[in-house]
Amino acid sequence: MRADTMPLDHTLYEAIQHGQNDFPIQFYVDELHKFINRKVPLHWHFEPEFFVARGGTVKVQVGNHCIELCPGDGIFINSNALHSFEQVYDNDRCKCPNIVFSAELIAPHTSILYQKYIRPILINRSMPYFILHSDIPWQREILNELSYIFALLQEYGLQSPYGSFSALDFNIENLNAACFEMQVQCHLNQIWQSIFNHVEQIPTIAQDQRDIQYQVRVQQMISFIQRNYMNPVTLQDISMSANISKSEASRCFQSYLNCSPIEYLLQSRIEASQRLLYDTTQSIQEICSECGFNSSSYFIKVFREKVGMTPGEYRKK
Repeated sequence: MRADTMPLDHTLYEAIQHGQNDFPIQFYVDELHKFINRKVPLHWHFEPEFFVARGGTVKVQVGNHCIELCPGDGIFINSNALHSFEQVYDNDRCKCPNIVFSAELIAPHTSILYQKYIRPILINRSMPYFILHSDIPWQREILNELSYIFALLQEYGLQSPYGSFSALDFNIENLNAACFEMQVQCHLNQIWQSIFNHVEQIPTIAQDQRDIQYQVRVQQMISFIQRNYMNPVTLQDISMSANISKSEASRCFQSYLNCSPIEYLLQSRIEASQRLLYDTTQSIQEICSECGFNSSSYFIKVFREKVGMTPGEYRKK
């Protein structure tokens, strides 16, 4: 999966099918060190997700909450939650397995199983995510079940719509293809039973109406920036895209991204220039203009501040 090919709509929805209609689960390996700035951008999808950190420390943002996962830790991200993943340290090589799946793979939404055991978790606003630690027995069991699912889908599942990625060793013996879809469903069922049986032990995440409102506004403003970073853009333009004041726009960005709207705009322009430097032979002056900078000297100055080298050095590296 690559950050510059993730298809996001104007709400940051990842507009791609995860798995197939008749087997709605998809296995991915996010090789974070290959992403622009080592980060999967903010996005969301209707399906829940399990993600496991491997190869280094990973910072996960869910809504306006930031969490650091140590290698071996996992996280459950509930349906419709805005989230991103970022490799913390430059020299790590994070290759993080994850699955995105429809809960109807466990049971159809019309069934009593779905209504009693699945839906209450999916609609729980106090559970946008929870962490899985290997030193807690019931959570370690979930991580083990996930390893089995990862191994099965890596070996026998549908290829990722983002293309191939590195094969990982999950230390699973006697893996076989017999009824592999049923094996996946069985292990996923075991995971969900464990979550349901331990739900009282999962810390609740307080979310009020303001948090939800901030998220909607941030999505609107980020979408506006992504569509318009190549043009002259002011703080007033950004705030008007969400029909709020400039001060409210700044509060939203600080709450979700710990930066100002203009800082985010500059970062978006730099990331766009990084892609062009990598993928094209355009001159630095052409890239400067295409990414919304009106001065090549200013572009080079900001690029060096954000990336740690000049555009020319970055292209050679």
